[in-house]
Amino acid sequence: MNKIIFKDARVTKPQDNQPEQIKKIFPEISPVKEGDIVAIKIHPGEYGNTTHVRPVVVRTVVDLVIKQGGIPFVSDTTTLYKGMKLNAAQLIQGAAMNGFTHASMNAPFIVADGLRGGDGKKITINGEALDSITIASAIAEADSMIVISHGKGHPASGFGGAVKHLGMGCLDRAGKIKVHEVGRPSIDPEKCILCGDCVEVCPWGAITPPHIDHKKCCGELSCADACQQEAIIPPVDASDKMQKRLGEAALAPIRALKGRIGYINWVYDLTPGCDCFNFSAQHFVEDIGILGGKDPVAIDAATIDLINGLMRAEGKSIYHIWGVDPSIHLEAAEKIGCGSRKYSLVE
Repeated sequence: MNKIIFKDARVTKPQDNQPEQIKKIFPEISPVKEGDIVAIKIHPGEYGNTTHVRPVVVRTVVDLVIKQGGIPFVSDTTTLYKGMKLNAAQLIQGAAMNGFTHASMNAPFIVADGLRGGDGKKITINGEALDSITIASAIAEADSMIVISHGKGHPASGFGGAVKHLGMGCLDRAGKIKVHEVGRPSIDPEKCILCGDCVEVCPWGAITPPHIDHKKCCGELSCADACQQEAIIPPVDASDKMQKRLGEAALAPIRALKGRIGYINWVYDLTPGCDCFNFSAQHFVEDIGILGGKDPVAIDAATIDLINGLMRAEGKSIYHIWGVDPSIHLEAAEKIGCGSRKYSLVE
């Protein structure tokens, strides 16, 4: 059974601050060997988001990697939606605006999939939904990796944590499209008022209301979020299919790095939306703490169980935030061989 280390947020002693907790967790989860080039995968948050993982957390991990003889770089990948992560130039600038710089982290920030997201490597995974997927080349070429995930809600996957970070955050643009393409929507002409809001948010020029060109559409669905008339309609099974692909895709970086990955879930500032939102909504539950482990499925399962434990008093679970069940992508990840949902929590 997978050991998941848990450090409770309810601490009052200075020696139990977040950097000190990470220092206690790290030796138990680190895959780093002397001379390794080590990717430290983070999400620096869209500019305007203030509840992402803090630079001091990343700096602590960087310093621990260096102490073990590793050569660290902090990394993220480009996105499919408009914002300050659509290309490497904007992503680096946006990360710096949120405080993620060489000075703050003691390591360079590298966009793992290149200037426009096209720098990737194909990995065979032999899943039920995906035969293969492309991951960011800088992730694939690293010797080992530490994944630092912000545990929070997510409108597409119900929960965003380690598996989401692997099965989406480590992919290049082509890989992300392959996961999202099952969400390519249509427009209800009776609801569409030709306002153009969907056109404004689509970076691919796929929309000419009331029509969507599926050859250009990536299925990322920011257009549906932008439509106040609810005229943009995803396929009815899009969420389940996307989650299954997400879970399977998580195997690709694991396979590329031969399993040499450690995981930290930072479970503070639990907002309903992901760090890709350019704002931070009110927390839906109190801070929980920091979890560490070597199994991405187990650490996410443990995180979700802790969240649900706090929500149970109100007769709710993380499912009620978006009406999306995150166990779908955890089950897919478990089935393809990413890990196991069975765990033991060690404080």
